[in-house]
Order: sequence, then structure tokens, then C-alpha cells
Amino acid sequence: MGADVPISSLLEKLNKLKDVVQEGLIYPGLRNHVHVAIDELLRIRNELEEAEDTSTLLPTVYSPHDTTTLLHTVYYSEFLIETFLLNTPIQCRQDDLKNLTKNPPLMAFPIPPWTQLRFSSKLKNIVKSLKAVHSEPRPRRDHPAINYKTDDDDDDDDDDDELVGFEDVAKDLVDRLISKQKSLRVISLVSEEAMGKTALVRKVYNRLDIRQYFKCRVWLHVPKNIECKDLLIVLLKQIPMGVLKGVELMSKDELSALLFQTLMELRFLIVLDDVSSFDVWLMLACPFADAANGSRVILTTRYSKIASDVDPWSRPPLELKPFTDKLSWELFLNKFRVGRHCHTDTHHQLDSYKVKILQICGGLPPAIVLLGRLLSSIQSNELFGGIDYLLVDSGKLDQSPLSNIIALCFRELRSELKLCFLYLALFPKEYEISVQRLLQLWIAEGFVKTSSTQQPEDIASKYLKELVRRNMIEIATRKEDGRHKTCRMPSFLHDFFFPKSKDIGFIHSHHCKANCTSIDSSAQPNIASPADQPNTDSPAQPNNVCLSDVCFKAQKRGTFNKEINEFLETIIDRRRSRGFALMKVLDLEGAHRPWLHVKLGKFLSNLRYISLRWTGVDSCPESIVNLPCLETLDLKYTNITNLSSSIWKAKNLRHLLMNEVSIPKPSSSKQSSTSMSNIQTLTGLLIGFEDPKEYGLNGFTNLRKLGLTCHSTSSVGKPVDCISQLNKLQTFKLRSRDHQFGQPSEFKIHGNLTSHPSLSNLYLFGVFKGGNLPENLKTLTLSMTKIEEDQMRELGQRLPQLNILRLFADSFVGEKMNCLGGGFPKLRVLKLWMLETLKEWIVEEGAMPELEELEIRGCEKLEKSQGLERLSHLKELTLTNMKREFVEHVKQNLASMDRSHILLTNDFKSSTSLA
Repeated sequence: MGADVPISSLLEKLNKLKDVVQEGLIYPGLRNHVHVAIDELLRIRNELEEAEDTSTLLPTVYSPHDTTTLLHTVYYSEFLIETFLLNTPIQCRQDDLKNLTKNPPLMAFPIPPWTQLRFSSKLKNIVKSLKAVHSEPRPRRDHPAINYKTDDDDDDDDDDDELVGFEDVAKDLVDRLISKQKSLRVISLVSEEAMGKTALVRKVYNRLDIRQYFKCRVWLHVPKNIECKDLLIVLLKQIPMGVLKGVELMSKDELSALLFQTLMELRFLIVLDDVSSFDVWLMLACPFADAANGSRVILTTRYSKIASDVDPWSRPPLELKPFTDKLSWELFLNKFRVGRHCHTDTHHQLDSYKVKILQICGGLPPAIVLLGRLLSSIQSNELFGGIDYLLVDSGKLDQSPLSNIIALCFRELRSELKLCFLYLALFPKEYEISVQRLLQLWIAEGFVKTSSTQQPEDIASKYLKELVRRNMIEIATRKEDGRHKTCRMPSFLHDFFFPKSKDIGFIHSHHCKANCTSIDSSAQPNIASPADQPNTDSPAQPNNVCLSDVCFKAQKRGTFNKEINEFLETIIDRRRSRGFALMKVLDLEGAHRPWLHVKLGKFLSNLRYISLRWTGVDSCPESIVNLPCLETLDLKYTNITNLSSSIWKAKNLRHLLMNEVSIPKPSSSKQSSTSMSNIQTLTGLLIGFEDPKEYGLNGFTNLRKLGLTCHSTSSVGKPVDCISQLNKLQTFKLRSRDHQFGQPSEFKIHGNLTSHPSLSNLYLFGVFKGGNLPENLKTLTLSMTKIEEDQMRELGQRLPQLNILRLFADSFVGEKMNCLGGGFPKLRVLKLWMLETLKEWIVEEGAMPELEELEIRGCEKLEKSQGLERLSHLKELTLTNMKREFVEHVKQNLASMDRSHILLTNDFKSSTSLA
């Protein structure tokens, strides 16, 4: 990994500049300088990619002085180009062209001619600097153009749950966890090298039997230099014990006592991942209560001394050692999946490479997995030519086997994938990031290539799938329908790439400071920007040029929020604000009530992405709403109830996420639909008594997700008419509330949605009085709909494609729910929550034959059920706040049918409002 990453970013900006200089109003000399700069950067990047030593930060083809000069030049170039593009309209008006000869030059040019001339001169100097870095011709290597599959070629983009080579260790770990020994025990896993400790423990941690055995499970990645108080706070906030207030104000002793008292009442499993100091365990030795109920702690570490000392009374630590050749090859073939698409003798041909593959992987599972996925990504018709080249190339590397494989896998990524992948190093180690958030950040940063035939979100999703398929990004959690929900960079990759990303100035992070008291979930703001550079002979780079600011949800507020507010104050301070005008991302998610100056947006006119999610702010400055480049505005889980009508003029807005926010109607519905022609997500819009067509919603033809709240019976049917015209809509959320008291009001779905071409996810809140639902629905959520027994039977027959059905509070008001035979043929997930009138539930033969997950919560009158034993595919049954008699009845039924493989949990939690 090296300068090819920032060079790729600069090339993207130069290509945008090339589009701008095609206009007649731009100084003609720029054209040549732009093309020469692109050619020179391509030459340098090719040399970097062809250099033999790909494991180092920069290939040895460049001297250290060349390296420093090159990076400085690249970052300075980015600053100049971003500044110029920010002040230059991409499309000039025809009127300007016509008046060019009539008006003085100053009036004809959007940017004064002398500014353009000065920029052209600076770009010319940049080209000279690039050429000066290395002007001697280099012999070209025979670098074959290896073609890799895209997600269109292979839909197998997900990692599997197989523990190839670790079966015995996993079995031993499970046995220790659920052994009959009642006293608290600490189980240590140790290996000096990256062997997959975290992945192994995570899969055991998520097993059904482990989830059933331990009522409380907590996972904590332990950074270095963590303070005891911070560790205790984060542990407490992960334990299901209701709302915690004021823990940040407690002393260490008070927190320790509270944790002890809480854990005494639970059988818990706590994972302390990547412990680097014995002092961490000493912090927790007292508050980890031993209630003699079988509680366990799992500790992973690279240090055998720590592993053996944390619990001298326990069995010896589980030590992970490099795989034997037999296990290594078994794991490699498990990850090398190209055989599904090739001739049957592919694996026989592969045997000739066995010795070389085993040699370069060194028995390390992460290296084996990465190499297996890399090789299986090669197009089938080029497979063995590509393998020959890559294996010979990797044999020339001189670092550890894992580092060599990591460097090789990174080098073989396309330039845009390199940028997207490295962006995850911005987040703390083991941090789970929302996939939706990540894709939108990639787009805002300009990492996603534009296309005339595909939406940026679809292209970004393909990038993610490819990185997942190569095991360079792992999926942390999934939604109920199987889609990716959160993801993270594997810990061993984060260890490798985070320092290198900082070295090349791709990111500048605060959460890595030695004196930083915050940890994963309470990290300091991270800035994806060039770090401050020393003075060199290259053009001077402006200090503190901030291109993005990304925060992480804070578990504690004090210091974290103070630094956030100081940062925001700096932006609007004219004496210190140089460079902030280029910011593309301002992500303040989780910062508690940050200070948003009324003119903040005027200093950040280049912003593409703004998130105030979970900040608790009361208002959004109009200067932010008026930003010309804004693509994503996330106001979810704030106290914002009103937004300026100028948001309808946001021509580039793609995602507007809110929670029941009122926005005045635009002056013209036609104007709003024209301005917001790119909008894809619009949620939480409160339209009250208005017709949604007056907002121009029927003209938002690119909408994929829409959420509306109405106030009257007469207005509820109108949104349904509106969405029938939105052929790309996939998700629709409709709430019908009484204006005065906020109670659910009646509505009926008018019009025919049965044949809607794309609508697959529907959420309805309000008293449902009938109507036709789309037959191709896959997810249906009902709340306060008060449907009766006959309607429930109809749903089972009319929705043959339904995968997920959620029946929340008062969605069903009958006493008896009968699922008829043949009903819900594809249903996989069913949730019955707070159905206060339900007394009996019957599953007839042939009903819900594919059901895998069933959750019944807070149905306090439910006394009996019949037919649960008929659900042959049921894997997980969760009962929450249910009568003990009902729970015992279910247990007896399952036991009598030998259904011990089903995860049955029964928790008593405080009810959650689903309104």
C-alpha cells in the first residue's frame, strides 16, 4: 500500500476538472496542464503498482525524499483542485457564452480571468513537481491484466459459518462455557500471530445454545491505555438493566459496586477481546461478581503470560497454533470457490500449486482465507495464468506471510475499491458501522464512480459486496430479511492498515492518541484529511485542510462534546477557518447536543453529507438546509420538529431522514419535484391534512423509501394514490394519527396497489379498514391496525411472497388467531408483540411451513397454543414477558416432540412503546 491511494483520489478530481475545462469560459491553457497532470499521475501510479516490493508503504523504486515530495505534491494538488471546483459551475449558461464578446471579461467569467490564470500557473508547477519526483525511465514488468469477477458474476458474497480447522478448539471452548462448574471461570485464547482468535470466539458467542444458556452477553474490544472508569461505563451500558442515568458522574468505586450488584443477578458471558495488559483484568477482578451460577469470561490476547495469569485455577489457556498442511489445504479449498463455475478438473489442476500456496500462507488462517478468496475472484478463463503471476509475485515479498498476503490482496483491488476499503480504517478497531451510513459516506467522499445507467447507491453496494466476498470487510449483523445491516474491517486488517493510512496522510485520527480516554463507542472525532506536513521543497500545503469529520456514538459526554464544540467553533472563526470550506462530510452522530451556529452552512458550502442522528438537537440551521451540494441530511432521533421549506430546492439531495418533521409546502409542487429529482429516501415527513401531491411527491420518480404521517381520515387515502405512481418505491411507511391527541385514526387503502411493480416492504400504523395490499410484499409490519380474525386469515392467503410479518401493539384485536393450512407459504419470521386480546393461537397443518424465527412478547392473555410442533423449520423461539404457565406449556410441547435444537429464551423486560 502506498501513494497509489492518494494518487487515485487525485485522479478522480482531475477527471472532474477535465469536464469543467471543456467549457469555453475556462482559461484555454488549463486543458493542456490537466491532461499532462493526468498522464504523469498515471505513469507514477503504474510504476508504484509494478514495483516488486508491494509490502512496504511505498515501493523502493522511490527514495524517502521522493516519497515525501510526492505525497506533499499530491495533497497540495487536491487542495487546489477542490478549491477551484468549489467555485466553478460545472455547466455554464448559454447566455454567458452569447455575451462573452459583449461584456468585459470580469463580467463574463464565473471566476475572474486572473484567478484562472493563477490556477493554471500553479497546476503547471505541480506537473513539474510530479516529473521531478522520478524522471528516469523504468523497465516495465510483465504485469498481466488480471480480470476479476464482479458481484454480477457470483452472488456468493457472504462469509460462511464454517470453522474449518478450529472444530476441536471450538468444541473445547463450548464445553468450558457450559460446564457444570458453577463458579466464575475465565477462559483465555492466546496466539502471538493473527490466527483468527476473534472470529472463532465471535462464532461461538453467537451460537444458539450459548445465547440460550447466558441471559446476559457482552462483547468488548479493549484498546490500549484504557482507563478503568471508561471500561466500567461501557460494560454497564451493554448490560440489559433498563435505563442508566448519571453513570458518567459516578466515581470508579460507585461504578464498580453497581456492576457487581448487576452481575450478581445474572448468568453472564463477557468477552474481553485483544487484551494487551494484565492491568485490564485487575480492573475487573472485583466487579465481576461470582454468584456461582455458571458465569464466564472469555479473554483473547497475544501474550501467553496474561492468558495464564488471569485465572490460575482454570484449565490451561486455549492456544491457537498455525495449521498443518492438511488443515491449511482444507481451509483453502473451502474458500476457493471457483470450482462451481469451472470445469470439473479445476481442483486437480490446482494441486500443482499446493506446495507454493501452503508455503506463502505459513499455516495462518487469515492468510489462507484472503488468498483463497483472491484467487477465486479471478475470471475462470484466466484462472491459472493469474495464479501463476500472483504466486510468483508474492514469493518476492520479504515480510511475514500474513503481511505479504495482505499487501498482495490490497494491490489487486481496483483503485476505487482501495479508497473505499481504507475508509473503514477511519473507524475504531472492531467498530460496527451501519452499511447504509458507509455507502452514503463513500458517495459523499467521491469514491464511487458515476454512471449514466446506474445509481451511485447501487454501485457502492457492489463495491461492498466485492470487498465482503474477498474477506476484506466482514458483515457484523444482518437485517431480518438477510440484507447487510452493519459491517466492520477485520481486526488484523485494521492493525495493518490504520498506521499506514495515517502515514500516507489518507486519514488523521484523534482516537488513537495515547492519552485519549475514550474507546470504541466513544471515540474522538476522526478527520479524513491530509495530516500536517513538514516544510519541503514541494509546494507548501495549507495546514489543517479538513475534508471530512466523522464522529462515533459517545457513551460518555464531557470531554468528547467539548472537543466537538471547539471544532465547530473553529469552523466559523474567520481567523482559523481556512480549509474548512472544502469539507464534504460532517457526521456528528452520537455527539450530545453539539453547538450548531446559525451560519455554519455558509462556511461549509461544499458539504455533501450531514448527520445529526442521535444528537438530541432541537433545530437545524437554515444555512445547512440551503447547502448547494447536499446529498444526505440525516436528522433521525433528534428533537427537530420543523424544517425550512428551502429544502425542496436542494437539487442534489438524495437522502432525507427524519422523525415526523413538518416542512411547509413548496411554492410550487412542480418546482419541488423538478428540483429534488434525485431524491431516493424521504422518511419521517409530517404532511398533516395536506395532499402529498401538493409537495410534489408524485413527481419524485426515483424514490425508493418513503415515510409519511397523516392527520385525517380523508387525507390518508391520498398517499396511497400518490405511491401508485412511484414505480421504483420499495419501502413505504404510513402513519395515521389523530391531530389533537396523536392517537391512531382510521384509514382504508383506496386504489389498487396489488400490482405495484417494486413495493416489497410496507409499514402501517392506524386503524386499518381494509383494502388491497401488494401481492409481492415480502415484509409487512402492522401497529395499532386493529385487524380482526377474518382479516388475518385473508392475509395468509393473499400474500404468498411474504417473508417477514410483524404484528405490533393492538395490530390484532381478536381472541383467537388461526393460521390456516397453506397460509403464509414463504414466511420465515413472525413477531407477535403486545396483542392484549389474544388468548389462543392455532397453527394448522401446512401453515407457515418455512417459519424459522418466532417471537411472542407481552401477549399477557395468551394461555395456549396448538400446532407449534408442526413448524418443522423453526430454529429460534423467543418468549418475552409471557405467563410462566404458557412458557412451561411450550417447553413441554417442544420436549415431547424432541425439538431440543430450537433456541427457546424467556425474558422479562420492560415493554417498549411501538407507536
